[in-house]
Amino acid sequence: MKHIKFNGRSVLMVAFASAAVMAMGCADGTKLSAMQEQIHNQANEIHDRAYRCAPKELAMANAHEEFGRMELSYGNGRRGEDHITYADEMIKAADQKSNNPLCLDAALQDRDKDGIMDSQDKCPDIPGKREFNGCPDPDTDKDGVCDPWVAEKGMTSDFPNCKGSDACPNDKGELAYAGCSNPDRDGDGICDKWVAKVKLESKFESTCKGTDLCEEIRGLKEYQGCPNPDSDTDTVCDPWVAENNLHSSFTNCTGSDKCPFEKGTVEENGCPPPRKYIVVTDTQIELKEQFFFATNKTKVLAKSEPLLDEIATVLKENPTIHISIEGHTDSSGKYKSNVKLSKGRAESVMKELIKRGIAKDRMTFAGFGPDKPIDTNDTPEGRANNRRVELRITSR
Repeated sequence: MKHIKFNGRSVLMVAFASAAVMAMGCADGTKLSAMQEQIHNQANEIHDRAYRCAPKELAMANAHEEFGRMELSYGNGRRGEDHITYADEMIKAADQKSNNPLCLDAALQDRDKDGIMDSQDKCPDIPGKREFNGCPDPDTDKDGVCDPWVAEKGMTSDFPNCKGSDACPNDKGELAYAGCSNPDRDGDGICDKWVAKVKLESKFESTCKGTDLCEEIRGLKEYQGCPNPDSDTDTVCDPWVAENNLHSSFTNCTGSDKCPFEKGTVEENGCPPPRKYIVVTDTQIELKEQFFFATNKTKVLAKSEPLLDEIATVLKENPTIHISIEGHTDSSGKYKSNVKLSKGRAESVMKELIKRGIAKDRMTFAGFGPDKPIDTNDTPEGRANNRRVELRITSR
């Protein structure tokens, strides 16, 4: 017995309609059931050759034999008889149409019905294409890595245009990553999200581990593949946290830091109280006013002490910042003298900061003379702009 669907209803079928009742007598029902069984068996018997040479007749015979069986099970003898009679006509037609050497020869069979004879088909049980000798495309995503079935069937030598076994056969990848994309694009040792999504963690465990919340930004394991979410440690999150909707992943900071490179307060949105002389950026401690030196001298004048004090305060508040103190001059005078002067002034600034408690190993100094102007040397104003000291942040 079996259940089948017919007109939206689940019907319990029996091999023989036990009564073929209501519309027919017992003898007629038994005769029809026997005829139905005979058609069913004959369809199975001639299936291979009929499928090749008389597919329409075979399909009609199978369908009407099944309809007849259902009608008999409902007791609809007349309808059952109509279907079974038609099924009998179709199976006889299929038998006659396919009963010839072309259809009977096993070498001419096409089990996977892809139009390529089994004798010529390297994949006789999988529908394929003639250009691949009856097999499917061995490299669906065209990345040079063979689809898994190639290796599974021991057919790697049949398809020299691809290599290996593609763990991501529908997505173009690289041989180095088993046919997948780079599992760790930012190179921080934490896998991109798709690795876990397609359950390939074990495949790439020698390359990366875990799941990266920041796939395109090199990060740290302790921050799930993201950078430090609060780089200046003032409990206000760096802007990228909010931009990527990751506040729920980093609960040790809040908000969005308007001064992510300088330690501030929550009340000031991550910025320190407004400073009079400097602004801290990602790459520099920018000076709102320049240091004052006597003409052609290296000693920092007393009027620059408030500026020095403010720089020292910032460096103490941000103890991981290292700086390069770089002196510059205009083009007036001798070149060698200018280089010496710029170097001496940079060194003097460093010494003043050391006096204010800043460790010497956090600072370097250099003098570039007139080599890096930021303005013209043809006007007094331009030359004044070129005479300067810059504080470049080298690391954080």
